[in-house]
Amino acid sequence: MTTRSPFWRASVALLGALLIPAVAAAQPAAATSDRLSLEAALKMAVDNNRQIQSARIQIEKAETDIATARSHRLPVFETKATASELLTPVKFAFPQGAFGDFPGIGPIPSANTNVSVPRQPTYYVSSQVSQPITQLFRINLGIKSAAAARDIEMEKARAEQLSVINNVKRLYFAILQTESALTANAEAIALYRELDRTLQTRLTQKVALRSDALDVQFRLAQEEFERTTRENALATQKEQLNQLLGRDVRTPFVVEDVSAMSLLDVDVNVAQTRALESRPDVRQARLKVEQADLDRRAAKADRIPEVSFALSYTSNFNIDVLPANLASVGVQLTWEPFDWGRKRNTVVAKAHTVQQAKLGLRDVEDRTLLEISSRFRTLAEKRALLNVMKMAQTTSREKLRIKSNQYQVQAALLTDVLQVRAELADSDDRYQQALLEFWIAKADYDLAVGEEVLR
Repeated sequence: MTTRSPFWRASVALLGALLIPAVAAAQPAAATSDRLSLEAALKMAVDNNRQIQSARIQIEKAETDIATARSHRLPVFETKATASELLTPVKFAFPQGAFGDFPGIGPIPSANTNVSVPRQPTYYVSSQVSQPITQLFRINLGIKSAAAARDIEMEKARAEQLSVINNVKRLYFAILQTESALTANAEAIALYRELDRTLQTRLTQKVALRSDALDVQFRLAQEEFERTTRENALATQKEQLNQLLGRDVRTPFVVEDVSAMSLLDVDVNVAQTRALESRPDVRQARLKVEQADLDRRAAKADRIPEVSFALSYTSNFNIDVLPANLASVGVQLTWEPFDWGRKRNTVVAKAHTVQQAKLGLRDVEDRTLLEISSRFRTLAEKRALLNVMKMAQTTSREKLRIKSNQYQVQAALLTDVLQVRAELADSDDRYQQALLEFWIAKADYDLAVGEEVLR
């Protein structure tokens, strides 16, 4: 049997150290953690996020306001009751003939008559049912305004949902980047530990320099520190994602890989058109224009006299000089013919508000078009950068393979291998950063378009 030299064993160990971590990285995650896809995370956030739920409750409150506004079209029931007692008795004096002198009857009353109301509790009850007539026009405008306010709340809820979706994507991608960095870190730690073990053996055999061994130990300590830092960052990111998903922040999970998309299916002109139709802020601006115009029309409707059909009924208790019961039906009119220009000034102010809302709408539309263009260009740049970083990563891996082969035949030094390995680690990190930036740019692009992309 051929005896292997220490150099050969070190070379084999070096190559093994480069391969073993990749195999270890392919091992399944702990069984106690559920796998969480990006699509599942987004659906969970839409269903359970507390900010989104609060926005939905606000919509329900706006629906209640609409129902309240509609109730003003129905008859109004009013009841007033008064209980009192006179501080001093009240006397009514009716002189003889106060009500006339009739032939065959004589004067009424026939003699001077005094009627007194003693000090005693008296009660007065009045009830009225009135149906608005001319007010219905202004009431209907109020209902439409309440409906517009409800629609604005719906758009705010959509904006909150889109924001949560964007934040979930950003955190999900950040977790993938951190896990990828941990995988590269594990590869480096495995390599340096094997090199450290090999160099300790060669130091014992006095065929290696102590400076090389110290350099390897220093690099190993650095990588272990990086692992601790990244593990802490990963734990924080997962807690934050759990909070966005509306579940216990301590829930364990593992994420799934997300492949990069192609830009061939992205048309910036189509995206701008869709954004002007579906973005929550644009739709809110349009609804605010509608709401401002409804307020202006309602202010003009204040000039219309208020006419109502009314049915009244009153009852008096312990007041002998007044009828016990009195019922009436008729039409009520309330009108303020002179208001010193107050209503006119209110209408003018409301008209100015409409103009401001229209200007705000144009500004939002222009900013939307600019944002879509900017996000699209950023996305294209990040895609190009990702291709560059992928080529750099492939080049670094090939350099490491060549340098390892040279080290095997004693055509390269260990320091050369370590240098190329460091370059590969740097290329891996830059690729992962570029991939994360691309994913984030895609999430920001989806947010700018205003569409709920749950993938």
